[in-house]
Amino acid sequence: MIFEVFAVISEMTLGIIEPYNCGFLEIIPEGDGSDYWLIAGVHINGEAYRPSPRLYRSEGSALTKAQKIYDWIVNHENQIQGWGCWCSDLNMTLWHQSKEYPSCPLY
Repeated sequence: MIFEVFAVISEMTLGIIEPYNCGFLEIIPEGDGSDYWLIAGVHINGEAYRPSPRLYRSEGSALTKAQKIYDWIVNHENQIQGWGCWCSDLNMTLWHQSKEYPSCPLY
């Protein structure tokens, strides 16, 4: 019985963490056996940015979009204030999770 459980767990895809520039990109599958992917986070200098949830048709398209998000954040870091912002260039909301989370105030 233990072997069967191990076999099932070993087939699950938990996600991909891809190094990118000075940070990393985090994507996860929609579910077991799914061809659709979500961007779980873009990490830069210990800060996490989480885009509004969207499904991408492949691992490659999710990574490409995550790279664009990373590049946008690096070039527009001063536009992200507080917990998040609307990014009209990428047509999505980006939520910011600072290094101090959860001890930072909610303003």
